[in-house]
Amino acid sequence: MPPGDAAAADDDDAKQQKPPFTKRFTMGYWQMRGLGAPLRMMLHWGKFDAATTKTTDDGNDAWSFEDVQYAQGPDGITAWYKRDKKKMIEETNALANIPYLVDHEEKKTIVHFLAISAYLGQKLNFDEARVDSDQYARNAQIAMEVFDLRNTVRQLVYKFPNSVRSAEEFEKQLPEHLSACKKTYAKLENWLQFHDFTYFAKKDGVSSCDFHAFEMIDQHEHYQTLVSGYDGKSSLLSEYPRLKKFHEAMRNRAELKTYFESKEYLEFELNNHTLTKSWDGPGPAARKN
Repeated sequence: MPPGDAAAADDDDAKQQKPPFTKRFTMGYWQMRGLGAPLRMMLHWGKFDAATTKTTDDGNDAWSFEDVQYAQGPDGITAWYKRDKKKMIEETNALANIPYLVDHEEKKTIVHFLAISAYLGQKLNFDEARVDSDQYARNAQIAMEVFDLRNTVRQLVYKFPNSVRSAEEFEKQLPEHLSACKKTYAKLENWLQFHDFTYFAKKDGVSSCDFHAFEMIDQHEHYQTLVSGYDGKSSLLSEYPRLKKFHEAMRNRAELKTYFESKEYLEFELNNHTLTKSWDGPGPAARKN
């Protein structure tokens, strides 16, 4: 065999022996940011993103993730409730819910946001595994605190009884909500000050709780632009230098560059707005005129 042919054959053999590019995770959520945003951030950071390069710096194939996005409308509702949820209940998880995460390597399906966040925190090495570690305890506490803040947003943007039921009520109650959420901001600011941390569970390293904390702060920065009298400069973070530093640190992380450039961050609605799109547009780039 000529030398050139031999070299080509060796290359072919090497390609055949190289592990195949595989899909590690599938995440399912509505076509919006909501609880899906922190999980997408984690998966982008973990280099499990199908949109990024399929080869890591060491030359090995990276695992990918699939982002299943259910449309906010009849088609998406049908796809989830009448097809995928029924199949999940029958085959993998009787608690079938959105968001969900399928770990194809472990052959597991996990549902509920906090459970998925904790699972990815372990799999992507954001969190310590020992339940008696300081990081584990700090991470769990902040995760709950931030979820409490998220629940106040649910009362503001969804049609619940005795809560906001119209765009007019939203605009009336938004300033009160922004004022009330400062209590949470003050607690989070004091937490960072007390520990002298940049992030919430580790001094200079990111934990799973940080992704949801960023998303909720980022959402509120957008909501601030919707109040009357907004001058284009005011920020809820102006009174909280530690929180501002945290928000900027997360926003500037190179590991999240692909996420912050994606349509999922730039174009998706912040939540599933069932009232009207007139009061909160397709994402943080939207501004009230």
